[in-house]
Amino acid sequence: MRGIKKKISLIAALILLCFVVQADAKQSDFYGQVNKFTVYGYCACKKCCGKTDGITYTETKAMQDRTIAVDQNSIPLGSTVLIYYENSLVGIYQAEDIGADIKGDKIDMYFDSHSDANDWGVRECEVIIVDAKG
Repeated sequence: MRGIKKKISLIAALILLCFVVQADAKQSDFYGQVNKFTVYGYCACKKCCGKTDGITYTETKAMQDRTIAVDQNSIPLGSTVLIYYENSLVGIYQAEDIGADIKGDKIDMYFDSHSDANDWGVRECEVIIVDAKG
């Protein structure tokens, strides 16, 4: 069963990549490639981000299973990314937020609760930018 899920995830990623328009020179060097990123969990509490309104840098409402915070020099805001952990697709995310500590190959993944963010902790993940904005 695990092998089937892995194959389905890879097929889904390849299908998404087939429909992506070629990035221009301004877009991230990470575009279209499998890249290693350190992914941290965060939520909309004061401890995680200093405020509690849940509004992202791009003025969207942060949502679990959608919102990530990125370094705009690595992943442009508005980009769509696939995140994999241990060869399994975690999900398809939107770069909607930034963070003071998010530099280079680091991503913050949004969770609805602090306990869920802590449960995620810090993980080394594979990331593919499938739709780079910028």
